[in-house]
Amino acid sequence: MALMISLSMPGPASAASAQKVKTKTELLNCSAVTFDGSNLTEEENDYFFSNQKYISTAQILRFALGRDAILADFYTHRKGSGFNANVLKIKDLAKQKGFALQMTRDLTVAENILIEENKNHKWTKHTVDTLLCRINAIGDTAMNGYNIYASNYLKGLKAKQEAMHGQVGYFDVTVNDCTISKSIDTGNRYSAVKSDSDARFITVNATFKNTDNEGRLPSEGSLFISKDDKDFKFDTTETIMSDGYGIRLRSLNPLIKLNTKLVYKVPNELYGEVYWKPGRNAEDKKLWCIYLPPA
Repeated sequence: MALMISLSMPGPASAASAQKVKTKTELLNCSAVTFDGSNLTEEENDYFFSNQKYISTAQILRFALGRDAILADFYTHRKGSGFNANVLKIKDLAKQKGFALQMTRDLTVAENILIEENKNHKWTKHTVDTLLCRINAIGDTAMNGYNIYASNYLKGLKAKQEAMHGQVGYFDVTVNDCTISKSIDTGNRYSAVKSDSDARFITVNATFKNTDNEGRLPSEGSLFISKDDKDFKFDTTETIMSDGYGIRLRSLNPLIKLNTKLVYKVPNELYGEVYWKPGRNAEDKKLWCIYLPPA
Protein backbone atom coordinates (compact mmCIF):
# COMPACT_ATOMS: atom_id res chain seq x y z
CA MET A 1 0.00 0.00 0.00
CA ALA A 2 1.33 3.35 -0.99
CA LEU A 3 2.15 5.45 2.03
CA MET A 4 2.18 9.23 1.70
CA ILE A 5 4.10 10.57 4.66
CA SER A 6 3.92 14.01 6.15
CA LEU A 7 5.57 14.75 9.45
CA SER A 8 2.35 15.35 11.34
CA MET A 9 -0.05 13.26 9.27
CA PRO A 10 -2.64 16.09 9.31
CA GLY A 11 -6.35 15.70 8.76
CA PRO A 12 -8.19 17.20 5.76
CA ALA A 13 -8.29 20.69 7.24
CA SER A 14 -4.52 20.99 7.57
CA ALA A 15 -3.31 18.69 4.78
CA ALA A 16 -2.76 21.51 2.35
CA SER A 17 -0.37 23.29 4.69
CA ALA A 18 1.70 20.26 5.64
CA GLN A 19 4.91 19.49 3.78
CA LYS A 20 4.76 16.10 2.09
CA VAL A 21 8.00 14.32 2.67
CA LYS A 22 8.15 11.11 0.70
CA THR A 23 6.12 8.29 -0.81
CA LYS A 24 6.91 4.70 0.13
CA THR A 25 5.45 1.69 -1.66
CA GLU A 26 6.22 -0.51 1.32
CA LEU A 27 7.28 -0.13 4.92
CA LEU A 28 10.95 -0.11 5.78
CA ASN A 29 12.69 -3.07 7.36
CA CYS A 30 13.76 -1.16 10.43
CA SER A 31 16.10 -3.92 11.59
CA ALA A 32 18.37 -2.78 8.77
CA VAL A 33 18.07 0.94 9.54
CA THR A 34 20.18 2.99 11.94
CA PHE A 35 17.71 5.32 13.58
CA ASP A 36 19.32 6.14 16.92
CA GLY A 37 20.60 9.42 15.48
CA SER A 38 24.23 8.37 15.04
CA ASN A 39 23.95 8.79 11.28
CA LEU A 40 22.27 12.18 11.42
CA THR A 41 23.75 15.64 11.44
CA GLU A 42 23.71 17.72 14.58
CA GLU A 43 20.94 19.85 13.11
CA GLU A 44 18.83 16.78 12.29
CA ASN A 45 19.37 15.33 15.76
CA ASP A 46 18.34 18.63 17.34
CA TYR A 47 15.21 18.62 15.21
CA PHE A 48 14.16 15.15 16.36
CA PHE A 49 15.08 15.87 19.97
CA SER A 50 12.78 18.90 20.11
CA ASN A 51 9.93 17.24 18.20
CA GLN A 52 10.01 13.56 19.21
CA LYS A 53 7.31 14.01 21.85
CA TYR A 54 4.91 15.57 19.34
CA ILE A 55 5.76 13.08 16.58
CA SER A 56 5.10 10.14 18.89
CA THR A 57 2.01 11.67 20.48
CA ALA A 58 0.47 12.51 17.11
CA GLN A 59 0.99 8.99 15.79
CA ILE A 60 -0.28 7.34 18.99
CA LEU A 61 -3.44 9.45 18.99
CA ARG A 62 -4.09 9.06 15.27
CA PHE A 63 -3.82 5.30 15.74
CA ALA A 64 -6.06 5.38 18.82
CA LEU A 65 -8.72 7.48 17.08
CA GLY A 66 -8.76 5.27 13.99
CA ARG A 67 -7.30 7.86 11.63
CA ASP A 68 -4.71 7.37 8.93
CA ALA A 69 -1.39 6.81 10.67
CA ILE A 70 2.01 5.37 9.84
CA LEU A 71 1.82 3.56 13.18
CA ALA A 72 -1.38 1.83 12.06
CA ASP A 73 0.43 0.53 8.96
CA PHE A 74 3.25 -0.83 11.09
CA TYR A 75 0.67 -2.40 13.42
CA THR A 76 -0.90 -4.22 10.48
CA HIS A 77 2.55 -5.17 9.16
CA ARG A 78 3.43 -6.88 12.44
CA LYS A 79 0.65 -9.39 11.72
CA GLY A 80 -0.42 -10.10 15.28
CA SER A 81 3.03 -10.15 16.86
CA GLY A 82 3.62 -8.28 20.13
CA PHE A 83 2.54 -4.64 20.18
CA ASN A 84 2.86 -1.98 22.85
CA ALA A 85 0.09 -2.62 25.39
CA ASN A 86 -0.06 1.04 26.46
CA VAL A 87 -0.86 2.14 22.90
CA LEU A 88 -3.61 -0.48 22.69
CA LYS A 89 -5.06 0.67 26.03
CA ILE A 90 -5.19 4.25 24.76
CA LYS A 91 -7.00 3.00 21.66
CA ASP A 92 -9.49 1.19 23.87
CA LEU A 93 -10.15 4.31 25.96
CA ALA A 94 -10.77 6.26 22.74
CA LYS A 95 -14.03 4.31 22.44
CA GLN A 96 -15.40 6.53 25.21
CA LYS A 97 -16.71 9.82 23.84
CA GLY A 98 -15.23 11.97 26.60
CA PHE A 99 -11.74 10.57 26.17
CA ALA A 100 -12.01 10.68 22.37
CA LEU A 101 -12.72 14.42 22.53
CA GLN A 102 -9.76 14.93 24.86
CA MET A 103 -7.50 12.95 22.51
CA THR A 104 -8.76 14.91 19.50
CA ARG A 105 -7.86 18.13 21.25
CA ASP A 106 -4.39 16.84 22.22
CA LEU A 107 -3.81 15.57 18.68
CA THR A 108 -4.66 18.97 17.24
CA VAL A 109 -2.16 20.64 19.59
CA ALA A 110 0.62 18.18 18.66
CA GLU A 111 -0.02 18.41 14.93
CA ASN A 112 -0.19 22.21 14.91
CA ILE A 113 3.20 22.34 16.59
CA LEU A 114 4.65 19.89 14.08
CA ILE A 115 3.24 21.73 11.08
CA GLU A 116 4.79 24.95 12.34
CA GLU A 117 8.14 23.28 13.03
CA ASN A 118 8.11 21.48 9.67
CA LYS A 119 7.73 24.60 7.51
CA ASN A 120 11.44 25.16 6.98
CA HIS A 121 12.84 21.73 7.78
CA LYS A 122 14.87 20.10 5.01
CA TRP A 123 14.36 16.36 4.75
CA THR A 124 16.94 13.82 3.67
CA LYS A 125 16.68 10.08 3.14
CA HIS A 126 18.25 9.54 6.56
CA THR A 127 15.72 11.74 8.34
CA VAL A 128 12.75 10.14 6.57
CA ASP A 129 14.01 6.64 7.40
CA THR A 130 14.63 7.74 10.97
CA LEU A 131 11.11 9.14 11.18
CA LEU A 132 9.57 5.91 9.91
CA CYS A 133 11.55 3.61 12.15
CA ARG A 134 11.08 5.70 15.27
CA ILE A 135 7.35 5.54 14.64
CA ASN A 136 7.67 1.77 14.24
CA ALA A 137 9.49 1.65 17.59
CA ILE A 138 6.40 3.13 19.27
CA GLY A 139 4.84 -0.29 18.85
CA ASP A 140 7.68 -2.16 20.57
CA THR A 141 6.76 -4.02 23.74
CA ALA A 142 9.99 -3.01 25.49
CA MET A 143 10.14 0.59 26.74
CA ASN A 144 12.24 2.91 24.58
CA GLY A 145 12.70 6.60 23.90
CA TYR A 146 9.84 6.66 21.39
CA ASN A 147 7.04 4.74 23.09
CA ILE A 148 7.60 6.24 26.52
CA TYR A 149 5.17 8.96 25.44
CA ALA A 150 2.41 6.34 25.27
CA SER A 151 3.11 5.38 28.87
CA ASN A 152 3.07 9.00 30.00
CA TYR A 153 -0.10 9.83 28.08
CA LEU A 154 -1.89 6.76 29.41
CA LYS A 155 -1.07 7.85 32.97
CA GLY A 156 -2.86 11.12 32.29
CA LEU A 157 -5.93 9.33 30.91
CA LYS A 158 -6.04 6.96 33.87
CA ALA A 159 -5.87 9.91 36.25
CA LYS A 160 -8.93 11.38 34.52
CA GLN A 161 -10.64 7.97 34.63
CA GLU A 162 -10.02 7.72 38.37
CA ALA A 163 -11.30 11.28 38.79
CA MET A 164 -14.69 10.18 37.42
CA HIS A 165 -15.49 8.38 40.67
CA GLY A 166 -15.39 9.30 44.34
CA GLN A 167 -17.08 9.32 47.73
CA VAL A 168 -19.13 12.49 48.08
CA GLY A 169 -20.86 12.88 51.43
CA TYR A 170 -23.11 9.87 51.99
CA PHE A 171 -22.84 8.76 48.37
CA ASP A 172 -20.45 6.78 46.23
CA VAL A 173 -20.70 8.77 42.98
CA THR A 174 -19.61 7.75 39.48
CA VAL A 175 -19.63 9.69 36.23
CA ASN A 176 -20.53 6.97 33.75
CA ASP A 177 -20.30 9.26 30.75
CA CYS A 178 -20.70 12.85 29.65
CA THR A 179 -22.07 13.89 26.27
CA ILE A 180 -22.41 17.13 24.33
CA SER A 181 -25.41 17.92 22.16
CA LYS A 182 -27.33 20.80 20.61
CA SER A 183 -30.66 19.50 21.89
CA ILE A 184 -32.04 16.78 24.19
CA ASP A 185 -34.14 14.06 22.63
CA THR A 186 -35.96 12.12 25.34
CA GLY A 187 -38.09 10.13 22.93
CA ASN A 188 -41.09 12.23 23.93
CA ARG A 189 -41.71 15.48 22.06
CA TYR A 190 -43.35 17.03 25.13
CA SER A 191 -40.25 16.62 27.31
CA ALA A 192 -37.57 17.17 24.65
CA VAL A 193 -35.31 20.21 24.95
CA LYS A 194 -35.01 22.26 21.76
CA SER A 195 -31.74 23.58 20.40
CA ASP A 196 -30.41 27.04 21.18
CA SER A 197 -28.18 28.67 18.57
CA ASP A 198 -26.08 30.26 21.33
CA ALA A 199 -25.58 27.23 23.56
CA ARG A 200 -24.91 23.51 23.90
CA PHE A 201 -26.04 20.94 26.42
CA ILE A 202 -23.73 18.79 28.53
CA THR A 203 -25.40 15.69 29.90
CA VAL A 204 -23.82 14.02 32.92
CA ASN A 205 -24.78 10.35 33.16
CA ALA A 206 -24.15 9.63 36.84
CA THR A 207 -24.75 6.96 39.45
CA PHE A 208 -25.33 7.72 43.14
CA LYS A 209 -25.09 4.88 45.70
CA ASN A 210 -26.16 5.59 49.26
CA THR A 211 -23.42 4.18 51.52
CA ASP A 212 -25.06 5.33 54.77
CA ASN A 213 -27.28 3.20 57.04
CA GLU A 214 -30.37 5.35 56.50
CA GLY A 215 -32.12 7.10 53.62
CA ARG A 216 -30.28 10.08 52.12
CA LEU A 217 -31.14 12.62 49.43
CA PRO A 218 -28.62 13.10 46.59
CA SER A 219 -28.13 16.53 45.05
CA GLU A 220 -27.44 17.51 41.44
CA GLY A 221 -24.55 19.87 42.08
CA SER A 222 -22.70 22.11 39.63
CA LEU A 223 -20.75 21.95 36.40
CA PHE A 224 -17.41 23.80 36.06
CA ILE A 225 -15.61 24.92 32.90
CA SER A 226 -12.26 26.69 33.13
CA LYS A 227 -11.22 29.32 30.61
CA ASP A 228 -8.41 31.84 30.88
CA ASP A 229 -7.72 30.76 34.48
CA LYS A 230 -11.31 31.51 35.45
CA ASP A 231 -13.87 28.92 36.57
CA PHE A 232 -17.40 29.27 35.23
CA LYS A 233 -19.95 27.57 37.46
CA PHE A 234 -23.28 26.20 36.19
CA ASP A 235 -25.51 25.19 39.10
CA THR A 236 -28.89 25.04 37.36
CA THR A 237 -29.93 21.94 35.45
CA GLU A 238 -32.57 21.72 32.74
CA THR A 239 -35.96 20.58 34.01
CA ILE A 240 -36.77 17.48 31.98
CA MET A 241 -39.90 15.63 33.01
CA SER A 242 -38.91 12.24 31.66
CA ASP A 243 -37.75 8.99 33.24
CA GLY A 244 -34.01 8.82 33.68
CA TYR A 245 -33.46 12.56 34.09
CA GLY A 246 -32.89 14.65 37.20
CA ILE A 247 -33.28 13.74 40.88
CA ARG A 248 -36.58 15.43 41.86
CA LEU A 249 -36.15 15.11 45.63
CA ARG A 250 -35.95 11.32 45.64
CA SER A 251 -34.34 9.97 48.81
CA LEU A 252 -32.32 6.77 48.41
CA ASN A 253 -32.52 3.97 50.95
CA PRO A 254 -29.26 2.44 52.29
CA LEU A 255 -27.07 0.79 49.60
CA ILE A 256 -29.56 1.65 46.85
CA LYS A 257 -28.31 3.12 43.57
CA LEU A 258 -29.79 5.85 41.40
CA ASN A 259 -28.65 6.21 37.80
CA THR A 260 -29.72 9.49 36.26
CA LYS A 261 -28.90 12.11 33.63
CA LEU A 262 -28.29 15.71 34.61
CA VAL A 263 -28.41 18.26 31.80
CA TYR A 264 -26.60 21.62 31.93
CA LYS A 265 -26.88 24.38 29.34
CA VAL A 266 -23.57 26.11 28.56
CA PRO A 267 -22.80 28.98 26.14
CA ASN A 268 -20.99 28.30 22.87
CA GLU A 269 -18.18 30.68 23.75
CA LEU A 270 -16.86 28.35 26.45
CA TYR A 271 -14.61 25.37 25.83
CA GLY A 272 -12.08 23.34 27.79
CA GLU A 273 -12.08 20.61 30.42
CA VAL A 274 -15.38 20.11 32.23
CA TYR A 275 -15.73 18.97 35.84
CA TRP A 276 -18.87 18.12 37.78
CA LYS A 277 -19.19 18.76 41.52
CA PRO A 278 -22.05 16.74 43.05
CA GLY A 279 -24.11 18.60 45.64
CA ARG A 280 -23.85 18.31 49.43
CA ASN A 281 -20.12 18.13 48.97
CA ALA A 282 -18.26 19.30 52.08
CA GLU A 283 -14.88 18.33 50.60
CA ASP A 284 -15.55 20.30 47.40
CA LYS A 285 -14.74 17.20 45.32
CA LYS A 286 -14.96 17.62 41.55
CA LEU A 287 -15.26 14.69 39.15
CA TRP A 288 -13.86 14.80 35.62
CA CYS A 289 -16.54 14.88 32.97
CA ILE A 290 -15.39 15.64 29.41
CA TYR A 291 -13.35 17.94 27.18
CA LEU A 292 -15.66 20.50 25.58
CA PRO A 293 -14.26 21.50 22.17
CA PRO A 294 -14.79 24.96 20.68
CA ALA A 295 -18.26 25.27 19.18
